Amino acid sequence: MSEFSLIEKYFSDIGQKRQDVLLSVGDDAAIVDVENLKQLAISVDTLIAGVHFPENTSAYDIGWKSLAVNLSDMAAMGAQPCWVTLAIALPKPEQRWLEQFSQGFSELAKKNNVQLIGGDTTRGTLSVTVQIIGHVESEQILKRSNAKVGDRIFVTGNLGDAGLALQSYLKNISLSESDHENVYARLNRPEPRVAFALAQKHLINAAIDISDGLYADLAHILKASSVGADIQFDQIPLSETYQKYLVDHKPYDLALAGGDDYELCVTVPECHVEEFRANAKLTDCKCTEIGSIVEGDKLSFWDKFGNNYTLQSQAYDHFPKDKR
Repeated sequence: MSEFSLIEKYFSDIGQKRQDVLLSVGDDAAIVDVENLKQLAISVDTLIAGVHFPENTSAYDIGWKSLAVNLSDMAAMGAQPCWVTLAIALPKPEQRWLEQFSQGFSELAKKNNVQLIGGDTTRGTLSVTVQIIGHVESEQILKRSNAKVGDRIFVTGNLGDAGLALQSYLKNISLSESDHENVYARLNRPEPRVAFALAQKHLINAAIDISDGLYADLAHILKASSVGADIQFDQIPLSETYQKYLVDHKPYDLALAGGDDYELCVTVPECHVEEFRANAKLTDCKCTEIGSIVEGDKLSFWDKFGNNYTLQSQAYDHFPKDKR
């Protein structure tokens, strides 16, 4: 199958058809109408086999996740996602694999009113690069740098299940069949919190998506905002599956540093907390208060009795300092 027939068959009709797309897949560039938009939000992520997903991950799940991580970035900015481009390197063009990949990608795109408008295909080690473009009102952009002392800190969903799945893949933990299915669904098909962010952004001061783990990602907010945080670690939301398998381990390390959660961490001023909680129930999204923004620059973890929790694990780093 040639590159051009591959594109036409599997990628020419992905996602929700949008009226603002004037020219899409098939030309040298896409054309979109942005006349009525004030601010564009743009993000790009690359997923590489064996680094960002296990090499035995299904094509459907790779398609889903490659878009989900970008949608999560849009959610963290309070942006409405619109258009995506896709660059994919394949060892060889296998029809069944391409069908499943495009199905996973397209299903999530349609759920979020996103259209694939262009990209590139090439031969090489399996990798997927997605660029996403959305729009956001200038006065409602969510930034890492806007956390204020006194803000309350919330996270969506549960944390740690994706990290638990990775530990299972690495043979460090043995899961039952049903638990294996549950946590691998969280690893391979994260649900980006776009609807939640769009409904709540007027009540939020600062936000970030949790891709590298709460510890590392919340630290980005603190550094950008020149503040500190006190976290009540026994309030970190954990699934029943997570708690079942980590009762004899350092119980919160994966939830704090496991990564791949793709939930949101947000700070909310005290005056908006009640409305924020009420709105969270309307969006059908679990949302848990875990701490507050404080003066200083330290990120500290305490329980309700004043006991400190020291994190043993570290977030994944593509370029660690001790390697050359």
